Amino acid sequence: MMNKKDQMPNEFQFISVDDLTLDLENPRLPDSLVSIERNEKRIINWMLEDASLIELMAAISENDFFVGEALLVVVENGKNVVIEGNRRLASVKVLNNFKIAEIHQRRVKEVVDTAKYIPSEIPCIFFNDRTKIEQYLGYRHVTGVKTWGVLAKAKYLKKLAGDQAGEPLSEVARDLARKIGSRSDYVKNLLAAYAVYEEIRDRNFFHIRNLDETTIHFNYFVDSIRRENIRKFINVDTNSVRPTLNISIKNLNILTAWFFEKNEFNRTMVKGDSKSLATLDDILGDENAKEVILDTNSLEEASGYINQTSVTFSSDLKTSLNILERAHSYIHKIERHNNDDLSTLKDLFNLCKTMRDSIKAKENDEEF
Repeated sequence: MMNKKDQMPNEFQFISVDDLTLDLENPRLPDSLVSIERNEKRIINWMLEDASLIELMAAISENDFFVGEALLVVVENGKNVVIEGNRRLASVKVLNNFKIAEIHQRRVKEVVDTAKYIPSEIPCIFFNDRTKIEQYLGYRHVTGVKTWGVLAKAKYLKKLAGDQAGEPLSEVARDLARKIGSRSDYVKNLLAAYAVYEEIRDRNFFHIRNLDETTIHFNYFVDSIRRENIRKFINVDTNSVRPTLNISIKNLNILTAWFFEKNEFNRTMVKGDSKSLATLDDILGDENAKEVILDTNSLEEASGYINQTSVTFSSDLKTSLNILERAHSYIHKIERHNNDDLSTLKDLFNLCKTMRDSIKAKENDEEF
Protein backbone atom coordinates (compact mmCIF):
# COMPACT_ATOMS: atom_id res chain seq x y z
CA MET A 1 0.00 0.00 0.00
CA MET A 2 1.33 3.42 -0.97
CA ASN A 3 1.96 5.70 2.00
CA LYS A 4 1.84 9.48 2.04
CA LYS A 5 5.60 9.77 1.77
CA ASP A 6 5.57 7.75 -1.47
CA GLN A 7 2.99 10.13 -2.92
CA MET A 8 5.00 13.29 -2.16
CA PRO A 9 6.52 15.14 -5.15
CA ASN A 10 10.28 15.38 -5.47
CA GLU A 11 10.58 19.14 -5.90
CA PHE A 12 9.05 22.42 -7.00
CA GLN A 13 10.90 24.56 -9.50
CA PHE A 14 10.46 26.96 -12.42
CA ILE A 15 11.22 25.36 -15.79
CA SER A 16 11.76 26.99 -19.18
CA VAL A 17 8.77 26.65 -21.51
CA ASP A 18 11.07 25.21 -24.19
CA ASP A 19 12.07 22.41 -21.82
CA LEU A 20 8.50 21.24 -21.19
CA THR A 21 6.63 18.73 -23.38
CA LEU A 22 2.92 18.12 -23.82
CA ASP A 23 1.63 14.71 -22.72
CA LEU A 24 0.97 12.66 -25.87
CA GLU A 25 -1.07 10.21 -23.77
CA ASN A 26 -3.47 12.90 -22.55
CA PRO A 27 -6.96 11.27 -22.49
CA ARG A 28 -8.53 14.45 -23.85
CA LEU A 29 -6.70 14.06 -27.16
CA PRO A 30 -8.80 12.47 -29.92
CA ASP A 31 -7.54 9.12 -31.16
CA SER A 32 -7.08 10.55 -34.65
CA LEU A 33 -4.40 12.89 -33.28
CA VAL A 34 -2.35 10.23 -31.56
CA SER A 35 -2.70 7.73 -34.41
CA ILE A 36 -0.85 10.03 -36.82
CA GLU A 37 2.56 11.59 -36.25
CA ARG A 38 2.65 12.67 -32.62
CA ASN A 39 3.57 16.27 -32.95
CA GLU A 40 3.22 19.11 -30.43
CA LYS A 41 2.30 21.56 -33.15
CA ARG A 42 -0.60 19.38 -34.29
CA ILE A 43 -1.85 19.06 -30.72
CA ILE A 44 -1.61 22.78 -30.02
CA ASN A 45 -3.55 23.62 -33.19
CA TRP A 46 -6.20 21.07 -32.25
CA MET A 47 -6.49 22.80 -28.88
CA LEU A 48 -6.76 26.16 -30.66
CA GLU A 49 -9.96 24.96 -32.36
CA ASP A 50 -11.56 25.53 -28.97
CA ALA A 51 -11.76 29.30 -28.47
CA SER A 52 -11.32 28.87 -24.72
CA LEU A 53 -7.58 28.27 -25.26
CA ILE A 54 -7.25 31.79 -26.64
CA GLU A 55 -9.21 33.05 -23.64
CA LEU A 56 -6.73 31.25 -21.38
CA MET A 57 -3.85 32.84 -23.30
CA ALA A 58 -5.44 36.26 -22.77
CA ALA A 59 -5.88 35.61 -19.03
CA ILE A 60 -2.23 34.57 -18.60
CA SER A 61 -1.00 37.48 -20.71
CA GLU A 62 -3.00 39.89 -18.55
CA ASN A 63 -2.38 38.44 -15.08
CA ASP A 64 0.77 36.34 -15.51
CA PHE A 65 1.01 32.61 -14.72
CA PHE A 66 -0.42 31.90 -11.28
CA VAL A 67 2.07 29.95 -9.18
CA GLY A 68 -0.80 28.08 -7.52
CA GLU A 69 -1.55 26.45 -10.89
CA ALA A 70 1.83 24.71 -11.08
CA LEU A 71 2.12 21.99 -13.72
CA LEU A 72 2.51 18.38 -12.61
CA VAL A 73 5.52 16.91 -14.39
CA VAL A 74 7.37 13.61 -14.74
CA VAL A 75 10.65 12.91 -16.49
CA GLU A 76 10.15 10.29 -19.22
CA ASN A 77 12.79 9.36 -21.80
CA GLY A 78 14.80 12.40 -20.76
CA LYS A 79 11.90 14.82 -21.34
CA ASN A 80 9.89 16.88 -18.85
CA VAL A 81 6.39 15.62 -19.68
CA VAL A 82 3.45 17.66 -18.35
CA ILE A 83 0.82 15.21 -17.07
CA GLU A 84 -1.49 17.87 -15.64
CA GLY A 85 -1.71 21.36 -17.13
CA ASN A 86 -1.39 20.73 -20.87
CA ARG A 87 -3.77 23.56 -21.84
CA ARG A 88 -1.84 26.00 -19.67
CA LEU A 89 1.43 24.85 -21.22
CA ALA A 90 -0.01 25.12 -24.74
CA SER A 91 -1.21 28.66 -24.01
CA VAL A 92 2.21 29.79 -22.85
CA LYS A 93 3.94 28.06 -25.78
CA VAL A 94 1.75 30.00 -28.24
CA LEU A 95 2.36 33.24 -26.32
CA ASN A 96 6.09 32.68 -26.73
CA ASN A 97 5.80 31.69 -30.40
CA PHE A 98 2.57 32.80 -32.06
CA LYS A 99 3.72 31.32 -35.39
CA ILE A 100 2.80 27.89 -34.00
CA ALA A 101 -0.82 28.85 -34.62
CA GLU A 102 -2.13 27.75 -38.00
CA ILE A 103 -5.72 28.74 -37.18
CA HIS A 104 -7.21 31.85 -35.51
CA GLN A 105 -3.95 33.58 -36.38
CA ARG A 106 -5.35 37.10 -36.20
CA ARG A 107 -6.86 36.59 -32.72
CA VAL A 108 -3.71 34.89 -31.46
CA LYS A 109 -1.54 37.74 -32.78
CA GLU A 110 -3.80 40.31 -31.07
CA VAL A 111 -3.38 38.58 -27.71
CA VAL A 112 0.40 38.38 -28.12
CA ASP A 113 0.71 42.00 -29.26
CA THR A 114 -1.25 43.34 -26.26
CA ALA A 115 0.25 40.97 -23.66
CA LYS A 116 1.48 42.42 -20.37
CA TYR A 117 3.12 39.10 -19.44
CA ILE A 118 4.66 36.36 -21.56
CA PRO A 119 6.11 33.84 -19.10
CA SER A 120 9.30 32.16 -20.24
CA GLU A 121 9.41 29.87 -17.19
CA ILE A 122 6.53 28.04 -15.57
CA PRO A 123 6.17 26.69 -12.00
CA CYS A 124 6.31 22.89 -11.99
CA ILE A 125 6.01 20.13 -9.42
CA PHE A 126 8.01 17.02 -10.30
CA PHE A 127 6.95 13.47 -9.46
CA ASN A 128 8.89 10.22 -9.79
CA ASP A 129 6.43 8.71 -12.27
CA ARG A 130 2.97 9.39 -13.66
CA THR A 131 1.28 6.73 -11.52
CA LYS A 132 1.81 9.01 -8.52
CA ILE A 133 -0.40 11.61 -10.23
CA GLU A 134 -3.10 9.39 -11.74
CA GLN A 135 -5.31 8.89 -8.69
CA TYR A 136 -5.31 12.62 -8.08
CA LEU A 137 -6.27 13.26 -11.70
CA GLY A 138 -9.04 10.68 -11.41
CA TYR A 139 -10.51 12.57 -8.49
CA ARG A 140 -9.99 16.02 -10.02
CA HIS A 141 -11.29 15.35 -13.51
CA VAL A 142 -13.69 12.42 -13.14
CA THR A 143 -15.20 13.04 -9.72
CA GLY A 144 -14.07 16.50 -8.70
CA VAL A 145 -14.99 20.05 -9.55
CA LYS A 146 -12.87 20.40 -12.70
CA THR A 147 -14.31 17.56 -14.73
CA TRP A 148 -13.39 16.52 -18.25
CA GLY A 149 -15.89 15.60 -20.95
CA VAL A 150 -17.55 12.20 -20.54
CA LEU A 151 -15.50 10.52 -23.29
CA ALA A 152 -12.21 11.78 -21.83
CA LYS A 153 -13.27 10.51 -18.40
CA ALA A 154 -14.03 7.05 -19.78
CA LYS A 155 -10.79 6.91 -21.75
CA TYR A 156 -8.83 7.88 -18.65
CA LEU A 157 -10.61 5.32 -16.47
CA LYS A 158 -9.74 2.57 -18.92
CA LYS A 159 -6.11 3.63 -18.79
CA LEU A 160 -6.24 3.80 -15.01
CA ALA A 161 -7.65 0.27 -14.87
CA GLY A 162 -4.41 -0.97 -16.41
CA ASP A 163 -3.70 -4.62 -15.75
CA GLN A 164 -7.14 -5.16 -14.19
CA ALA A 165 -8.55 -5.67 -17.67
CA GLY A 166 -8.96 -9.41 -17.05
CA GLU A 167 -11.21 -8.96 -14.03
CA PRO A 168 -15.04 -8.66 -14.05
CA LEU A 169 -16.14 -5.14 -14.88
CA SER A 170 -17.99 -4.72 -11.58
CA GLU A 171 -14.81 -5.47 -9.60
CA VAL A 172 -12.69 -3.14 -11.73
CA ALA A 173 -15.29 -0.38 -11.32
CA ARG A 174 -15.46 -0.90 -7.56
CA ASP A 175 -11.69 -0.63 -7.23
CA LEU A 176 -11.44 2.47 -9.42
CA ALA A 177 -14.35 4.10 -7.61
CA ARG A 178 -12.50 3.73 -4.30
CA LYS A 179 -9.35 5.25 -5.78
CA ILE A 180 -10.99 8.34 -7.23
CA GLY A 181 -13.84 8.78 -4.73
CA SER A 182 -16.68 8.08 -7.17
CA ARG A 183 -19.66 5.71 -7.36
CA SER A 184 -18.90 2.25 -8.70
CA ASP A 185 -22.06 2.13 -10.84
CA TYR A 186 -21.05 5.38 -12.56
CA VAL A 187 -17.54 4.09 -13.23
CA LYS A 188 -18.97 0.78 -14.48
CA ASN A 189 -21.28 2.52 -16.95
CA LEU A 190 -18.45 4.69 -18.26
CA LEU A 191 -16.19 1.69 -18.82
CA ALA A 192 -18.93 -0.35 -20.51
CA ALA A 193 -19.95 2.58 -22.71
CA TYR A 194 -16.32 3.15 -23.68
CA ALA A 195 -16.04 -0.48 -24.77
CA VAL A 196 -19.10 0.12 -26.98
CA TYR A 197 -17.53 3.33 -28.31
CA GLU A 198 -14.36 1.41 -29.25
CA GLU A 199 -16.45 -0.98 -31.33
CA ILE A 200 -17.95 1.99 -33.18
CA ARG A 201 -14.60 3.76 -33.60
CA ASP A 202 -12.89 0.61 -34.88
CA ARG A 203 -15.54 0.37 -37.60
CA ASN A 204 -14.94 3.94 -38.70
CA PHE A 205 -18.13 5.13 -37.04
CA PHE A 206 -20.12 2.94 -39.46
CA HIS A 207 -19.33 5.50 -42.17
CA ILE A 208 -22.10 7.79 -40.92
CA ARG A 209 -21.66 11.19 -42.48
CA ASN A 210 -19.82 13.75 -40.32
CA LEU A 211 -19.60 11.33 -37.39
CA ASP A 212 -16.23 10.96 -35.68
CA GLU A 213 -14.77 11.07 -32.19
CA THR A 214 -15.13 14.85 -32.02
CA THR A 215 -18.82 14.90 -33.02
CA ILE A 216 -20.15 11.76 -31.38
CA HIS A 217 -22.22 12.30 -28.23
CA PHE A 218 -20.65 9.67 -26.02
CA ASN A 219 -23.13 10.36 -23.22
CA TYR A 220 -25.90 8.83 -25.40
CA PHE A 221 -24.21 5.46 -24.94
CA VAL A 222 -23.52 6.01 -21.25
CA ASP A 223 -27.26 6.65 -20.74
CA SER A 224 -28.23 3.79 -23.06
CA ILE A 225 -26.11 1.26 -21.14
CA ARG A 226 -28.20 1.99 -18.05
CA ARG A 227 -31.39 0.92 -19.85
CA GLU A 228 -32.06 -2.80 -19.89
CA ASN A 229 -33.79 -3.16 -23.25
CA ILE A 230 -31.33 -1.00 -25.20
CA ARG A 231 -28.48 -2.89 -23.54
CA LYS A 232 -30.05 -6.22 -24.57
CA PHE A 233 -30.68 -4.95 -28.10
CA ILE A 234 -26.94 -4.48 -28.68
CA ASN A 235 -26.12 -7.44 -26.40
CA VAL A 236 -23.82 -5.81 -23.87
CA ASP A 237 -23.15 -7.60 -20.58
CA THR A 238 -21.96 -5.11 -17.97
CA ASN A 239 -21.16 -7.87 -15.47
CA SER A 240 -18.67 -9.77 -17.60
CA VAL A 241 -14.92 -9.37 -18.03
CA ARG A 242 -15.50 -8.06 -21.55
CA PRO A 243 -18.91 -6.39 -21.79
CA THR A 244 -18.81 -6.27 -25.60
CA LEU A 245 -17.55 -9.82 -26.18
CA ASN A 246 -20.83 -10.90 -27.82
CA ILE A 247 -22.05 -7.50 -28.93
CA SER A 248 -24.40 -7.40 -31.91
CA ILE A 249 -22.53 -5.25 -34.42
CA LYS A 250 -25.60 -5.21 -36.68
CA ASN A 251 -27.79 -3.74 -33.95
CA LEU A 252 -25.04 -1.40 -32.75
CA ASN A 253 -24.87 -0.06 -36.30
CA ILE A 254 -28.66 0.46 -36.25
CA LEU A 255 -28.57 2.18 -32.84
CA THR A 256 -25.72 4.47 -33.87
CA ALA A 257 -27.57 5.41 -37.06
CA TRP A 258 -30.72 6.17 -35.03
CA PHE A 259 -28.68 8.53 -32.87
CA PHE A 260 -26.57 10.29 -35.51
CA GLU A 261 -27.76 9.71 -39.08
CA LYS A 262 -29.72 12.75 -40.24
CA ASN A 263 -32.69 12.77 -42.59
CA GLU A 264 -33.56 15.32 -45.28
CA PHE A 265 -34.79 17.66 -42.54
CA ASN A 266 -31.39 17.47 -40.78
CA ARG A 267 -32.91 15.54 -37.88
CA THR A 268 -31.93 12.27 -36.28
CA MET A 269 -34.50 9.59 -35.54
CA VAL A 270 -33.72 9.42 -31.81
CA LYS A 271 -32.59 12.31 -29.65
CA GLY A 272 -30.23 11.55 -26.82
CA ASP A 273 -32.35 13.13 -24.11
CA SER A 274 -33.74 11.09 -21.24
CA LYS A 275 -37.32 11.13 -22.53
CA SER A 276 -36.41 9.84 -25.99
CA LEU A 277 -34.13 7.15 -24.59
CA ALA A 278 -36.88 6.03 -22.21
CA THR A 279 -39.29 5.76 -25.14
CA LEU A 280 -36.73 3.82 -27.19
CA ASP A 281 -36.12 1.47 -24.27
CA ASP A 282 -39.87 0.82 -23.98
CA ILE A 283 -40.10 0.17 -27.72
CA LEU A 284 -37.21 -2.30 -27.69
CA GLY A 285 -38.86 -4.09 -24.77
CA ASP A 286 -42.03 -4.71 -26.78
CA GLU A 287 -41.80 -7.14 -29.70
CA ASN A 288 -44.53 -5.47 -31.76
CA ALA A 289 -43.11 -1.99 -31.26
CA LYS A 290 -39.57 -3.22 -31.96
CA GLU A 291 -40.70 -4.73 -35.24
CA VAL A 292 -42.32 -1.43 -36.23
CA ILE A 293 -39.27 0.72 -35.45
CA LEU A 294 -36.96 -1.61 -37.35
CA ASP A 295 -39.35 -1.51 -40.30
CA THR A 296 -40.22 2.20 -40.33
CA ASN A 297 -37.30 3.91 -38.55
CA SER A 298 -39.91 6.04 -36.80
CA LEU A 299 -39.78 6.48 -33.04
CA GLU A 300 -43.16 8.17 -33.00
CA GLU A 301 -44.90 5.47 -35.01
CA ALA A 302 -43.33 2.63 -33.04
CA SER A 303 -44.21 4.23 -29.71
CA GLY A 304 -47.87 3.85 -30.62
CA TYR A 305 -47.48 0.07 -30.58
CA ILE A 306 -46.16 -0.20 -27.03
CA ASN A 307 -48.39 -2.34 -24.80
CA GLN A 308 -51.51 -1.97 -26.94
CA THR A 309 -54.34 -2.98 -24.59
CA SER A 310 -57.90 -1.92 -23.91
CA VAL A 311 -56.51 0.48 -21.30
CA THR A 312 -54.19 2.24 -23.73
CA PHE A 313 -56.94 2.29 -26.38
CA SER A 314 -59.34 4.02 -23.97
CA SER A 315 -56.60 6.43 -22.93
CA ASP A 316 -55.85 7.34 -26.57
CA LEU A 317 -59.55 7.89 -27.25
CA LYS A 318 -59.90 10.20 -24.26
CA THR A 319 -56.77 12.11 -25.27
CA SER A 320 -58.17 12.59 -28.77
CA LEU A 321 -61.52 13.70 -27.35
CA ASN A 322 -59.82 16.25 -25.09
CA ILE A 323 -57.94 17.70 -28.05
CA LEU A 324 -61.12 17.96 -30.12
CA GLU A 325 -63.01 19.53 -27.23
CA ARG A 326 -60.27 22.12 -26.88
CA ALA A 327 -60.47 22.93 -30.60
CA HIS A 328 -64.27 23.17 -30.32
CA SER A 329 -63.99 25.58 -27.38
CA TYR A 330 -62.45 28.31 -29.54
CA ILE A 331 -63.94 27.49 -32.96
CA HIS A 332 -66.12 30.58 -32.75
CA LYS A 333 -63.04 32.78 -32.44
CA ILE A 334 -61.58 31.67 -35.77
CA GLU A 335 -62.53 34.23 -38.39
CA ARG A 336 -61.36 32.19 -41.35
CA HIS A 337 -60.63 28.46 -41.46
CA ASN A 338 -58.09 26.67 -43.62
CA ASN A 339 -59.41 25.18 -46.82
CA ASP A 340 -58.77 21.63 -45.65
CA ASP A 341 -60.44 21.96 -42.21
CA LEU A 342 -63.79 20.64 -43.48
CA SER A 343 -62.03 17.79 -45.25
CA THR A 344 -60.17 16.90 -42.03
CA LEU A 345 -63.42 16.94 -40.05
CA LYS A 346 -65.01 14.66 -42.65
CA ASP A 347 -62.07 12.25 -42.32
CA LEU A 348 -62.43 12.34 -38.53
CA PHE A 349 -66.15 11.65 -38.78
CA ASN A 350 -65.64 8.69 -41.12
CA LEU A 351 -62.82 7.30 -38.96
CA CYS A 352 -64.92 7.53 -35.80
CA LYS A 353 -67.82 5.82 -37.58
CA THR A 354 -65.52 3.00 -38.75
CA MET A 355 -64.12 2.55 -35.24
CA ARG A 356 -67.61 2.52 -33.75
CA ASP A 357 -68.76 -0.09 -36.27
CA SER A 358 -65.69 -2.21 -35.49
CA ILE A 359 -66.45 -2.18 -31.75
CA LYS A 360 -70.13 -3.02 -32.33
CA ALA A 361 -69.18 -5.88 -34.63
CA LYS A 362 -66.96 -7.36 -31.91
CA GLU A 363 -69.77 -7.01 -29.38
CA ASN A 364 -72.15 -8.84 -31.74
CA ASP A 365 -69.58 -11.61 -32.27
CA GLU A 366 -69.31 -12.07 -28.50
CA GLU A 367 -73.12 -12.50 -28.24
CA PHE A 368 -72.89 -15.59 -30.38
